[in-house]
Formats: sequence, C-alpha cells, structure tokens
Amino acid sequence: MKKNIFAIALVAIALCMASCQKENPLNGDNGSELVVPKVTVTADLAGTNWTAALSMEDLLTAMGMNISDFGCSDPAELGAPMMFYLSFDNQYAHITFGDDIVVLNAGEVNGEYTLEEIQQMDLAYVYDGATHTGHLTAVGTDENGDPIDYQINFTYSDNDDTITINFQFTDENDAVINFPMVFQRNAVNA
Repeated sequence: MKKNIFAIALVAIALCMASCQKENPLNGDNGSELVVPKVTVTADLAGTNWTAALSMEDLLTAMGMNISDFGCSDPAELGAPMMFYLSFDNQYAHITFGDDIVVLNAGEVNGEYTLEEIQQMDLAYVYDGATHTGHLTAVGTDENGDPIDYQINFTYSDNDDTITINFQFTDENDAVINFPMVFQRNAVNA
C-alpha cells in the first residue's frame, strides 16, 4: 500500500487536511435505529468517536492546485481517501491517522532539526454548548524553543451531527488558506 508522508510540526497538521462529507445513515446494519445524542455540553463529547476522509483532490484544491498539475485526469488515479479518527475522553481529544498515513513531527534538538513519526495527537479541549464551538489546545515550542500553546477551533453542527475542525495555514506567499475538516460521528446501534 502506498503511504503518504507529511512532515509537519505538532499542530501544523493543517497542511494535510480538507473535508469530505458523507450523510449519516438512519438505520444500522441490522435495521435498528442509530443512537445519535446531540452535543449540548462538554461532557457529551466524552466517549464519542468520529471519522473524516481526506481525498488527495480535496487536499490539492485547498492548496490552490489541481490534479492535472500532477499529470492526473481522473481523481481515482490519486488513490483512496486517507482516514482520520477523532475520539474524546474526559480530558483530551485524540486524533489518530489511518494506516495509509505517516505523520512526522518536526522538532529541534540542540540546534538540529529532527523528524519523529507520530501515531496520534492528544489535545486538551473545551466546548461551549451555547455557541456550539470549542477549541483543541496543544503545547509546542516557538522558534526560540520556548513553550507556546496552539489552539485549533472547532464547531459542532446539530443539523448533521458533525464536528468541523477549522485549520488555517499560510502558504509560501503568506496567503492564509482556510482548511476545514468535517468529522462524522461513528453512531452506535440502539
């Protein structure tokens, strides 16, 4: 299986995210109704699991590119979507990556740049049920090696029971690129 490699700083995962939405099914495989409780308070997130798919076409589009820039005419030539998983416990949101993704954390040790493969990102979270907004927080280091908190905003939609994480990054021309990634809840059967 071909692996996609992304070299990123801990919270610069925004460089490799876009959105791909699917409708939630109304019935489970066995015909039972799916339980989809709404997220009204922070505690409602604990124990939930979510999935997002990222196609290379979505990624290229978000970066202002086209598949033809890479000699492709059919999106299927770019391969299957990459899968991202989001789960919440009582304190942290955990973002994990599908088997087809290698994520590298860029760092610096004694003035030398390093890359370390990571399987998961653990981010503290807060959520405001009144505004349906929240943020994920990670601790990183700035260019001087000093600790710095990074915040990534997200919203919850009652309409389609999704979480959208809003990433932003700056391209080589200092243009700000907004990059939303939509996570669908993994519902449980009643």
